[in-house]
Amino acid sequence: IDAGTNRKELLEDSMYLGNRHTRVYGDQYYDFVDQFVETAEAMFPKLYLHWEDFGRSNAANILNKYKKEIPTFNDDIQGTGIVVLGGIFGSLDITGEKLTDQVYLCYGGGSAGAGIADRVHAEMVSEGLSEEEAYNHFFMMDKQGLLFDDMEDLTPAQKPFAKKRADFANAGDMTDLANVIKTVKATILVGTSTDAGAFTKEVVEAMCANTERPVIFPISNPTKKLEATAEQVITWSDGKAFVATGIPSGTVSYKGVDYQIGQANNALIYPGLGLGMLASEASLLTDEMIGAAAHSLSGLVDPGAAGAPVLPPFEYVADVSIKVAEAVAKKAKEQGLAQAQEKDMVKAVREMKWYPEY
Repeated sequence: IDAGTNRKELLEDSMYLGNRHTRVYGDQYYDFVDQFVETAEAMFPKLYLHWEDFGRSNAANILNKYKKEIPTFNDDIQGTGIVVLGGIFGSLDITGEKLTDQVYLCYGGGSAGAGIADRVHAEMVSEGLSEEEAYNHFFMMDKQGLLFDDMEDLTPAQKPFAKKRADFANAGDMTDLANVIKTVKATILVGTSTDAGAFTKEVVEAMCANTERPVIFPISNPTKKLEATAEQVITWSDGKAFVATGIPSGTVSYKGVDYQIGQANNALIYPGLGLGMLASEASLLTDEMIGAAAHSLSGLVDPGAAGAPVLPPFEYVADVSIKVAEAVAKKAKEQGLAQAQEKDMVKAVREMKWYPEY
């Protein structure tokens, strides 16, 4: 969708192929998106619509408008959330702990960070907590520090996670990540901030003081914007932290153990998610189907092996896609949303899967 550009150098470039006008916002923009969706639906009756790289001001608005009307998915908001949730499940498979006992700290409250937190929150609710009880397990930091509900620049996606300033005796110190970790007793730390080096030795040690096996996922990318490297987190935590990164990370050898590092990359999810949706001809993509996709990421590696990754390595991505697709399709059928003539969802997925042969 080309809504124009505000970059003067592009507008003045004779080789620029995009629309030569300033960027369109507001009702005119959303009307155009609506026209696109209606046209795409008319052309493709079995449409599954995947949104990619929409800015934080538009991504959630578009998803929320259409997700209860058509089968649709926003990769930046939902995809990363599914993969991170899968990594958390992989970690908890090893410790035997419950998701509902964790304290989640989001460092970086953009569309990706808020989307991930929202996905984990939804899973806590599905595991028995009320929405309010689940929100008590979440804290979010952005450029302002810990988010409070009296801040005037909160996005709609951030507001549910904002706290009351009066509940913190040291509210003035809540711009420092290590102080926040110590105050809220975080057990899960997910970085989507692009704040390079933010996960310092002090930060990792503070996480280890809160729990025996902290979950620490620095998933910003590219490499130069990573909050910490996998090697740093493993070393500073003395091998205790569960780590996944947003970039490919090599095996980390520490004190005689080789730690395989899972990559929190959406490619583990969205091909299989789309395959499951298309094979089942699901009428909607529900939270329960998304949860099934996240759960399906575990069980592909041996959680009992020393240094086992919390997410399946990319060498297994073809197998992962099949497993995700089957989980999504089965859940669609269970919820009465599958419209495919084939009622065996495993068979439907296998028959639709395409294998390149040369």
